[in-house]
Amino acid sequence: MASKTSAADVLARFPGPVTLHPSLKKWGLMFAGCAVFAIAGQAMIRNGALTGWFVLMFFGLGMLVGAVAMLPGAAALTLDATGFEVTSFYRRSRARWQDATGFIAAGIPPARLRFVLFNDAGHTGTLSRINAAFAGRNGALPDTYGLRADDLAQLMAQWRERAAGTVGFVG
Repeated sequence: MASKTSAADVLARFPGPVTLHPSLKKWGLMFAGCAVFAIAGQAMIRNGALTGWFVLMFFGLGMLVGAVAMLPGAAALTLDATGFEVTSFYRRSRARWQDATGFIAAGIPPARLRFVLFNDAGHTGTLSRINAAFAGRNGALPDTYGLRADDLAQLMAQWRERAAGTVGFVG
């Protein structure tokens, strides 16, 4: 879901730091949608359908994910002159600009959602190799932070390019 902040507005604030947050509207809609299906699961259970337990648990978990994602500090993307930090469900990971390359927006089948994928030379483990084989890149941003995926990929590439002009950048 697009926000009022554009990628150009964010890029104009280089070298930052600039922190982007996920769309509360998007996560609120996910929470509400999961709540509807969780209630349907409860109705199925009352009518004797055992599959209602699966529906209730699956969409109840979706509600929990949506609720946590909307809490302050649970998710963010912070850009600065040396790299970027992703906070997802209160877990932080950092990548340096010289390690992060090839930012693209891509859809991951079968979902029609688009994500920003990139190569991160700082991560070379088994999971990174599996991701690279599956998606062509070993890293991905977990959200688009209120921007279109194409705009966020372009922002990340342009921010990295600007960072390459700063002292101490090797890559």
